[in-house]
Amino acid sequence: MAKTSTKGVSAQGRVPPPGDTRFIKGKSGNPRGRPKGSISLDAMTRKFALKTQTITIGGKPQRLSHLAIALYLLKAQAAEAKPMAIRLIDELRARLSSEDPTEKGRFLLVPAPASIEDYQAEIEQRNRNAVQPGSAVNLETEEFLKAVRGEPTELGEALLARHRKYHPC
Repeated sequence: MAKTSTKGVSAQGRVPPPGDTRFIKGKSGNPRGRPKGSISLDAMTRKFALKTQTITIGGKPQRLSHLAIALYLLKAQAAEAKPMAIRLIDELRARLSSEDPTEKGRFLLVPAPASIEDYQAEIEQRNRNAVQPGSAVNLETEEFLKAVRGEPTELGEALLARHRKYHPC
């Protein structure tokens, strides 16, 4: 498309500003604007998150982005029942999940067909060596309580010293 001359007018009916208020040629119209070389926090975060690093998982080196590594660590902490990690995973799921059930890209996982007896045997086999939640013993708590009662244990004394240092009463 050929450009036609409009004698200083950029659009039909538009009048250019007076000559004394126009920008001077070669001088910035925003002299105290964003400094050269500055980048936004979003850009820095994105650049860091997408940078890759080689880590070893299960004895095999894998090249993953910093974001993927952080998500793996967050999932591992959530699996260890750390409340902050669980809360962050829930927040991420809430932000990333869509309320629209017709959205494409979703799928349903269906377990393999099995009889009730087979299913129960599989669950029993999976849970055979698992520690029941109510029967787990917190070794640190037990040792700390022994040290408070005056029973000498190496771990208990260390825990008590740490408690006295960081929780002075």
